[in-house]
Amino acid sequence: MLEEIIQDLDQVLVMTVNPGFGHQQFLRTTLPKIERARELIERHRPGCDVEVDGGIDATTAPLVVRAGATVLVAGSAIFGDRDGVATAMERLRMALDRMKDEPEPAERSAPQRS
Repeated sequence: MLEEIIQDLDQVLVMTVNPGFGHQQFLRTTLPKIERARELIERHRPGCDVEVDGGIDATTAPLVVRAGATVLVAGSAIFGDRDGVATAMERLRMALDRMKDEPEPAERSAPQRS
């Protein structure tokens, strides 16, 4: 179905938890979905973002970026962190910065940061 509308999209959202409420655990079974969405986008609509939402933290962020995500939503990991928002943001940034030392697949956009 996504193939039918991909030309009209600027962003595709992949929920990485069961939608409905916060503080859920990341579902690793969504990684292949992110990869498939990225492959489809690269074939039909390069430049379209893949956004992921749910269970994103310093551990899962590198996984979804490697799978092809370019926009990450990290609500609970940032706003629910006992060390505060600034510390949580820095932790997430550091996890993504460590990926710079790893080879990145060709033609993949870098994740957007706030």
